[in-house]
Amino acid sequence: MTDKHTWENQEWVQNAKKILEWMATVPQSQSVMFLVRHSHRETIQNHDEMVSGGLTELGKKMALELGKRIPRKGKMQIYTSFVPRCFETAEAIAEGFTQRGGEVLDIDALASLVGPQVIEREVWKNLHPDGKNVTDFVNTWADGLFGEKMEPFVDYQHRLTADTIQRLHSAKSNMIHIHVTHDLALMSAKRMLFNRPLVQGDREPYLGGIGLTFSDSQKVLFTQGEKMLLATE
Repeated sequence: MTDKHTWENQEWVQNAKKILEWMATVPQSQSVMFLVRHSHRETIQNHDEMVSGGLTELGKKMALELGKRIPRKGKMQIYTSFVPRCFETAEAIAEGFTQRGGEVLDIDALASLVGPQVIEREVWKNLHPDGKNVTDFVNTWADGLFGEKMEPFVDYQHRLTADTIQRLHSAKSNMIHIHVTHDLALMSAKRMLFNRPLVQGDREPYLGGIGLTFSDSQKVLFTQGEKMLLATE
């Protein structure tokens, strides 16, 4: 089976396909951002593996296919968590985009894309190692129920916004920003942007995520097949 055939028949890339379809509708003169969950990895069995696990071979191939299919011209800047599965996803996307004639300016590691700072390790006991309850975890954290054991949600919101939305807003026209991150950071971004508690259906599969562009006086957000207009600050 070819990688192209695998991409076309792999169920968990459906949300990634929707983002790419949306990207194709954005005028080439507008910069776009894709905050994307890393590609396919092995099941994480314990919390120690959360910062060490890499991609499966399938994950690497599908990230490469994603890069090949980005329907944009121009230059790309990639930001990533330094955790192996995210950096490997970033490298594969860059390779795919380059293969189709695109230009990748750089791949930069950002601490905010790893996730929030945890002061006391016992907080992780509230999160399933494989992230099955990540939406509930983010809601609990955003409601302040972890107290001083974890970076305040609003502080992390400021850090993540500065590294993503604000970078895009100041970018030159026709730029593509790819931010490769984890389940937790991606769900935190959704909680911030949606301004509501998360539900299980908000969780993204591998290579799913959030697309964003600025149009006139509004932020245009796209995720899971739906477009939302958010007022600019």
